Amino acid sequence: MKKITCSKTDSQWARLCAPFFGISLRTSTASLILRHGLVFALALSEIILSSPALAQSEAPKCAQVFQEQKLLITDRVAKNQFVTNRHLEDYARELHPDFKNSITKLSANQHWVDLGAGKALAQIDYIKSFDKNTDAAFVSAVAFKLDRWFSPKSYNGKLQVHEGAFESQPTHTWKKADVVTDVYGVLSYTGNLSVSLQKTIDMMNTGGELYLLMTPYGTSVRSGETNIPFFDFVKSIPGLKIEGTASQVKITKTAETVIIPPLQLVRYKDEAPPLRLFQLNFKEN
Repeated sequence: MKKITCSKTDSQWARLCAPFFGISLRTSTASLILRHGLVFALALSEIILSSPALAQSEAPKCAQVFQEQKLLITDRVAKNQFVTNRHLEDYARELHPDFKNSITKLSANQHWVDLGAGKALAQIDYIKSFDKNTDAAFVSAVAFKLDRWFSPKSYNGKLQVHEGAFESQPTHTWKKADVVTDVYGVLSYTGNLSVSLQKTIDMMNTGGELYLLMTPYGTSVRSGETNIPFFDFVKSIPGLKIEGTASQVKITKTAETVIIPPLQLVRYKDEAPPLRLFQLNFKEN
């Protein structure tokens, strides 16, 4: 164990902490007692943190931090520099026409997940459309961050908000989704499309539907010497049924297990949404 020494900083901490312990530092004895207490606490924390059991428990946290560093989080995403106030009527108008029927047919025990939900206004509109909140399906709003002043109610547990990078979210612990929406959201902005799309498909029930609003040619996948739009890329993936257009995409999960081929980001132009090019069939390290 490294030697712990007292310093001017320790003294400053002692002065800050003393009032919380009801100790006056006007006497040298009280100051000495508190300083020794602080040193003992520091030593004890070092012993605990150096224990093998705790080291193992901290490993996943370290791995998560490392994973966060590999994510492409642009200033635009970090600062929420895009539309965050879309309502349910906007979703109904802009997504594939089948979305309106799908969201209406959801039962109280089913689940709608929205990727890139902004202020979750569409989900709140949906819940409020019922006379009783408990009759609405469960809804989850995924947002990189919410405005500091904005904190939506849970509406009797029907609404959950998940903040942070979607790639790092523990989606395997979530209730399986029957409808997923993405209106110029996560799947339009992520720098790791294969991971985000795999997580999305994995969290869906078989028969679940994914509705995307995307820039038609904003995302391309290079296969060999040819660049194909995202719409054509997902058509080639077994276990997925693709309908709609390159901008209004409807994806139905038709198999329990779906494998998204790995993609490597080649080019990313930070616009709203960004222009992205991914390379297909590369070997991961």
